[in-house]
Amino acid sequence: MKKRLVWLSVVCLLATTAAARDLEDILKDKKVIDPIEANEAKAAKERAQAANEKAVQSIPAFPDWLKMVTLFGDVRIRNEDFFRKGDPDRNRDRFRLRFGATVKPSDELQMGFKLASGNASDPISNNQTFTDEFTFKNINIANAYLKLTPYKSIGLDRPWVTLMGGKFDVPMYVPPSPNMLVYDKDLTPEGFFEQLKAVDEKDGFLRTVALNAGQWIFQENSKTGEAAIYGVQGVTSMALGDALLSLAVADYKYVDPSSIAVARNTNTALSITNTVTLSDGTVVGGLPVDPTKAGPKKDGMTAPTVDPTTGATIPGKPITITKFNSEFNDLNAGGDILIPTGLPSWPVRLFGDYVKNTDATGSDDQGYQGGATIGTNKDPGDLFFTYAYERLETDAVVSAFSDSDFGHDGGTNTKAHILQAGVVVMKNLSLISTAWIDKPINNVSGRSSETDYRWQVDFIGKF
Repeated sequence: MKKRLVWLSVVCLLATTAAARDLEDILKDKKVIDPIEANEAKAAKERAQAANEKAVQSIPAFPDWLKMVTLFGDVRIRNEDFFRKGDPDRNRDRFRLRFGATVKPSDELQMGFKLASGNASDPISNNQTFTDEFTFKNINIANAYLKLTPYKSIGLDRPWVTLMGGKFDVPMYVPPSPNMLVYDKDLTPEGFFEQLKAVDEKDGFLRTVALNAGQWIFQENSKTGEAAIYGVQGVTSMALGDALLSLAVADYKYVDPSSIAVARNTNTALSITNTVTLSDGTVVGGLPVDPTKAGPKKDGMTAPTVDPTTGATIPGKPITITKFNSEFNDLNAGGDILIPTGLPSWPVRLFGDYVKNTDATGSDDQGYQGGATIGTNKDPGDLFFTYAYERLETDAVVSAFSDSDFGHDGGTNTKAHILQAGVVVMKNLSLISTAWIDKPINNVSGRSSETDYRWQVDFIGKF
């Protein structure tokens, strides 16, 4: 036994110090194994090496097109509570799934798509409520676009111009706040977008000067022409010492916006809180408009009438929305400034946003928000805290496209304090809590005047 242990020690020493010779040859010379065993072991080793080399050679290389593809996505799990005096407390749980890819065959061409959960009839939410007896949930096309940034092929030193067409996220600059003032962050307009970037620098005082333009079609009509939004925005960013300031001014002109209001007659997912006229002549707004609950009996029907000739009773007619009372041309100005504090994880960001509907028929035509964030959410352990105040009057923006989380029901005619806190739990996982404390700006029949509390807790995993 001792002899075998000695030989084992010798074998280990020889294996580490005599790399130039095969282990089988060494063992054969020391008469630990006989020549036949040594030759068999050597042959088996050579066969194994040859098989491994053949297996490696048989593995196909990744195709070149795979190098062009970048995958992305996120899953959000949300618990949401509503509290308001006079109403029963409500708890709602939801999820959001988004998955997509960008394909970049060259520096000048990009193609992209994104799939998202949610109600396909709702343009401003990818949320899916936990309900409906475990039935399967919908996946919808949220993005499908082509983006062209020509420069090398036309002799330019960098991409000065961007051209995009299809269905895409809102490509305009918006201040980084917890609530969007004009358009919901889930809105994906359809149409075209162009950008001219006159300045694009990483250093120096002036960092960005750009002009954005969009033509977004929300209703195609072969007889009356397209109902659309025509937007233009100027954007600049500049360094003020160590601080970075961004500013933007935009104008969004709506062509035939009343087609959005009329669409609510058949699409109940659209949130219409703007002032509208119903088919019975009633004017209503400032709360979610539901024509099926209008009329003298609140059943969506006009009152029955009597035929003066025959005396027969004529049944009432269904009540519908006929138009917005205002046209919409939204003048929007916003910005933010990022201020370092000397602590890398605790910068301060101030932000503000303002909108005025210059085509409104009444005085409820403005909205604004302002607030501040301290902290960041980049690396595990990062924390941030945000406070904002927002006021959005009834006809300031088109409610069907504005932020769906604002207040109890989303839409307009709401003022709110917004508090948000978040932490990066680990790489690719964040926890964010957001609370709205809101009331209506104008008290209207059918909407509670009590203070409303809406609280969301989100776990967000993304890649």
